[in-house]
Amino acid sequence: MQRNANRLRLVAAAFSAALLAGTALSGSAHAAPEGSPAAEKGVRACGYYETQTDSYYGHCGSGWVMIQVDIDWWPTDIKRCVPLGETHLGTTDEIDNAWAIGACSPS
Repeated sequence: MQRNANRLRLVAAAFSAALLAGTALSGSAHAAPEGSPAAEKGVRACGYYETQTDSYYGHCGSGWVMIQVDIDWWPTDIKRCVPLGETHLGTTDEIDNAWAIGACSPS
């Protein structure tokens, strides 16, 4: 009985390790669109990123996504529906951060 329990724990641990390794290797990072400021600097364009002067959001999923944009010196955030690829949000003086909050459809 103890032998079966040990085997079961070993199989469960091996399965968990394989699942974790597969998750780590299947990241969804994509290169920035060719000719974009991010591509010129070798930056991956998934999520919020900044150049020296500008703020961008890179959507690497599928379809359109609603993002919440944290505007510097403004009491409330704004929401924007953005397509796949790179979206210029403003200057780094204006924008602090941006993140995806759900799917949306273009209007």
